[in-house]
Amino acid sequence: MTEQEIFEKLKDALDHQYLLTDFGGTEVTNLEEYLRAIKFERQLEKDLEYTSINNLKTYQEFIHYLNEYAIGNKNYIIEAFDNNTYNNFKGYIKVNKIVKDNKLYLQFDIDGTKLTADWQPGDNYGVWQKCGYSGDDYSGYLLFPTYKEDEYFCLEYNC
Repeated sequence: MTEQEIFEKLKDALDHQYLLTDFGGTEVTNLEEYLRAIKFERQLEKDLEYTSINNLKTYQEFIHYLNEYAIGNKNYIIEAFDNNTYNNFKGYIKVNKIVKDNKLYLQFDIDGTKLTADWQPGDNYGVWQKCGYSGDDYSGYLLFPTYKEDEYFCLEYNC
């Protein structure tokens, strides 16, 4: 039996008239393309599962933070969390507070990189962010205070 005959039997067994290599794209014409498409689809499923689990963990940690450690106006903290398209809990991190030109900044280390966040006194959290290419998308880190003097809840975000 040739590879093409195996592919045709596989198509028949799966009750598909045609198979696509991507969503609405190119029709699969041989076994190698079909196997590549299956591998790609399985990787997408794994990525989605990882993302779902990570989102769940982030929400659990955020709720725990709000109940146990949050200080100040929680409504601003919830609003900052809710305004993002992506949130990822990075952990409770240590910060160094510095005052420069009568403004408070929070220095912190993420993945070996030292960053400096602006403190937002009216909102009760620190922000380090960068602007995306289109100019209206932002990403960075939000630092929410805890009862411990130099420990903050760190959230990676995109909006």
